[in-house]
Amino acid sequence: MTTLLQAAIEAALAQKWETAIEINKELLKNNKDDIDILARLAFAYAQTGSIEKAKKIYRKILLLDKYNTLAVKNLDKISNLNEKKSNSIIPHERVAPGLFIEEPGKSKTVQLINVAPTKILNHLNIGDTVIIHPKKHSVEIRGLNKTYYGALPDDIAFRLIKFIAVGNSYIACIKNIQKNQVWVFIREISRGKKLSHQSTFIPTTFKEYSATIHREIKKIVSPDPLEEEESHQDESEE
Repeated sequence: MTTLLQAAIEAALAQKWETAIEINKELLKNNKDDIDILARLAFAYAQTGSIEKAKKIYRKILLLDKYNTLAVKNLDKISNLNEKKSNSIIPHERVAPGLFIEEPGKSKTVQLINVAPTKILNHLNIGDTVIIHPKKHSVEIRGLNKTYYGALPDDIAFRLIKFIAVGNSYIACIKNIQKNQVWVFIREISRGKKLSHQSTFIPTTFKEYSATIHREIKKIVSPDPLEEEESHQDESEE
C-alpha cells in the first residue's frame, strides 16, 4: 500500500474530510477511473456538504460500474439534499466500505452467523460502523447503541479473542446485506507488542497466500504463538 493511499484512508477514518479530498484528488491524477478512489472522494465531498460534486462523482462511478451498490445507495441518499445541509450527510455512515482497501492478513470480509431478526437488520445500511464485542467463547457484532446484529464464525472469533486479549484493536463496518444475511468488513488498526509480527487473518486463497508468503517464511523462524499454544493444547488432550 502506498504512503499516499494509506494517508487517504487514515484521513477518512479520522473524519478529516478536507484532507481526504485533497489526497484523493492527488491520487486520481494517475488513476482517473479508479472506483475506490472515486468512492472515497465522493463520500468526503458529501460529508463536507459539497453535494453536487458528490453526485457528479457517484454518477461517474455508475458509468464505470452500473451495478456498484455503494454508489447507487449513496447517490439515492443525497439526491434530495442541497448544499446547505453540510453535516452528517449520510446518516449513521461514519465508515463506508469504499474507504477500506483489502489487505491480506490485516482485513477480512466475514459473513455473520446467528443473525438478528429481519426487523432489526432492516435498520442497517452498508457502511454503518459496528462494534466488535468479544465474549469468553464468542465474538458478537453490535451497533453503536449495543443492538445485537450477529456473531462471527467460531474460527474467526477464536483468533480475534486471542489477538484482542494481547492488545490488538480493530474497526468494523457493514459490508453487505441480503435479506437475513449480513457481511462485515473487519480491519486491524493496531497490534499489541506480543503479536506485533503476526497477521490477524490467515490467507484463504492462493492470491492472498502469495501476497503474504514472506510472512509465512518468517513464521518458520518465528512461529505464531497462537498456533504453538493450540498445538500444545492438542498434545495435552491426547
